[in-house]
Amino acid sequence: MSDMFPVRSIGLSIEEQQLFSSLLDVWNKKRGKNALLSVYYDGHRAFHDLGISIPPQMKNVRAALGWPAKGVRTLARKHQFEGFALNGQGDAFEVDGLLEQNNFGLELPQAINSAYKHAVSFITTTKGDPTAGDPDVVIQARDAEWTSALWDMRRREIKAALAITAADDYKNPTAVTLYFRDSVVTAERRFGVWKVVLRQANPTGRVLVEAFVNDPQIGRPFGYSRITREVRYLTDAGIRNLVRTEVSAEFFASPQRYVLGAKEDAFNDVDRWSAVMSRVLALDLNEEGQKPEVGQFSQMTMGPHLEQYRQLAQNFCSETDLPASAVGLFADNPASAEAMQAAEARLSDLGEYQWRVFRHPLKRLAQNVVMLRDGLSEPPVESWKMDVKWTPCRYVSPQASSDYITKVVAALPRVAETTTALRRAGFTQEEINEMQAEWRKAGAGSILDRVLADRGAAA
Repeated sequence: MSDMFPVRSIGLSIEEQQLFSSLLDVWNKKRGKNALLSVYYDGHRAFHDLGISIPPQMKNVRAALGWPAKGVRTLARKHQFEGFALNGQGDAFEVDGLLEQNNFGLELPQAINSAYKHAVSFITTTKGDPTAGDPDVVIQARDAEWTSALWDMRRREIKAALAITAADDYKNPTAVTLYFRDSVVTAERRFGVWKVVLRQANPTGRVLVEAFVNDPQIGRPFGYSRITREVRYLTDAGIRNLVRTEVSAEFFASPQRYVLGAKEDAFNDVDRWSAVMSRVLALDLNEEGQKPEVGQFSQMTMGPHLEQYRQLAQNFCSETDLPASAVGLFADNPASAEAMQAAEARLSDLGEYQWRVFRHPLKRLAQNVVMLRDGLSEPPVESWKMDVKWTPCRYVSPQASSDYITKVVAALPRVAETTTALRRAGFTQEEINEMQAEWRKAGAGSILDRVLADRGAAA
């Protein structure tokens, strides 16, 4: 049972209450780590002073470094979903309309971004209420900060899930949605007691929540965050380096000078800043009649700080597979298309691997939509043959794409008639659909012209 939120409920069965308690425990155990990852992602990580080289005046400096967000977003934005297909035909099972009504083009990128930030995110599907303006099926992305799930090792799918929909000022849940195999339950917490306010039947027999996971492992089915322990350390070290650089810049801007043989009261009425900034400094002879000697210490260099920053940035790129240019490390000469492709090769390979990981939950998501829309208890058999289409993550220059497709078509002329050839040529699915529609329209016009010409000749 949950220690922080003992579950006392009205309207939940004993089994549902036990699952609810376990889900709250999982959420409570993970929320500290998830909050920490969000702090790094948002660039709000506080400066951690080692107490050695930073003066007291600089300990409260608000330094920020956006490396964790860069590591997440750069990979997330390589994912371009293009829809579902069956036997080469787009809009499999006519779900594109529902996806558009749910703004799936925005929900999925947010889910992917959140998966890279917290290791896992979720997309839920529920029956919509048309009287309230909902589509027939409601699709919603949810992050791990306010969602938890239990994993069924035998079925290799989610056993139950919890989405927190409201919380009090102390961030304790006050309203939740529970996803079970046979129902979707909405409950509210009042005076320490959870009360079911809505129960929807779930005819599908599966939990209507799909997990999108970064780097899943057998012993860790909900994966790992891209904001790893090394990334967090490098971010802290980078912030310290920036603060040390700031301190050094202050000394660099005001060089240290010295005066030998001046009177003891020479600077009694002059503050340090005025002494540094004075254009003319008049000093009398000292008590021994000697002329004071004025000098300047050798100026320090910013080079060591910049070199350390570069090394930290390179270590960060190695950990996250980002090209060096992503963190501002540019070569002297502009990179060519081939150099850009080589620099992003590891990140692109990682993106393609993750698409294969996302393929299964996306297919199950489409099945959930079809079953809820049509009132089915099992997914259509053909749906397991459904394909998920996406834009390749690897960058290829237009010239290289054109050269490749020209050579392939020369060897295999029929390839030119396929959608695959157009995709390899660099066209997006939307552009391909538009071109094919125009070709069909032009083809229909040609057929009509021939029919009219034949009738005229017969007359």
